[in-house]
Amino acid sequence: MRKLILLSCLLIKTFCHAQQFGCFQVSGKCLALSVDTSVNLSKYDAFFFGEFHGVYGTSEVKLALIKYLNANNGVSDVFMEIGYSAAYLYNEFLATGDTTLFSAPVLIYAQKRPNVDFWIGLYEYNKTAQHKITIRGMDFERAEFLKVLKKLMPEGKEKPLDIYTTLAYIDTVTIQDIGIINSEEMVAYNSLYEDIRDEIDANRATYESYYGTNFKTVEDIMFNADTYNNYNKRNKTMYQNMLTQIQRDSIAKFIVFAGLQYGNMAHKRTLAGMIKKNDAFHDRFANISMTCRNCYDWQLKPKYRHAENRAPYTYYLDKKMMDEIYSKFFNANCKYTLLPTPVIKHIIVSRFSDYIILMKDQGEF
Repeated sequence: MRKLILLSCLLIKTFCHAQQFGCFQVSGKCLALSVDTSVNLSKYDAFFFGEFHGVYGTSEVKLALIKYLNANNGVSDVFMEIGYSAAYLYNEFLATGDTTLFSAPVLIYAQKRPNVDFWIGLYEYNKTAQHKITIRGMDFERAEFLKVLKKLMPEGKEKPLDIYTTLAYIDTVTIQDIGIINSEEMVAYNSLYEDIRDEIDANRATYESYYGTNFKTVEDIMFNADTYNNYNKRNKTMYQNMLTQIQRDSIAKFIVFAGLQYGNMAHKRTLAGMIKKNDAFHDRFANISMTCRNCYDWQLKPKYRHAENRAPYTYYLDKKMMDEIYSKFFNANCKYTLLPTPVIKHIIVSRFSDYIILMKDQGEF
């Protein structure tokens, strides 16, 4: 059986090489991304991946891509559309394998079984990876900031009297009662975050003394830009949070996972557009977007969840174009197909991203 699995993987790789396109062939026993050498991803150090948040196969595509780029390009820093607090908890999970770190409360990108499978798969891969994966936050903070503030408290250290009330609240609050993004409690939660931030800012020296070396993480979390109520600034804020970490931690190679709407490379004010415009990344930056036929997306409003076509917003309604793309380029021998956008010969496609991943038949989960 083992020989049969290895032979299957080899045949998949050989077939994709012959087709001059990338081939995602994902299974429980042969989780691999086979990429033709003509899809030369080795020339890039910076990647942007525009994703569907609620489509079934997104998680397995992300895992396969991370593993491929980590093993072949040395990419180990993974930016996600999460805050610093969620990134802290996910990194703790990668170090320990403790799933309660993302299940109590349930973090964004851990809501459904495929999301959980992604993290477990990444944990298993990371145990033996030569380049250890680090998850990076760049978005606003959600309710989990309270869990991290509690975890960072020094064990056995007396709480200073002038900040005791706030610390006692953080130490005892039930996180699930606060609410998460898109919940009815989000407005109240956002106000709570602001209140605690003001409290820490007004007593910064006392909090720094109490948290000690952990205060740097507290600062990152509590003085992050709060863009929940100001979404039109999220592109700029996420970009600045990325740059801060890239410069501070001397990150040479990275991949960014964010919603497809942030990935329009032709628009200089999108997250992908700003990365592309930066001289430090311009010549080594690759932007990858997703398209899908016959897809279900659980995160959308009910009337939009089922769709014949999903694609970047600049061309998702062009049925004729989508028909042509899938009839000409979807490789039926692969689960998903990766191809450079110039081969499609539609400027509206190539202006949006350098590569696209073609997906099909993604049902409800």
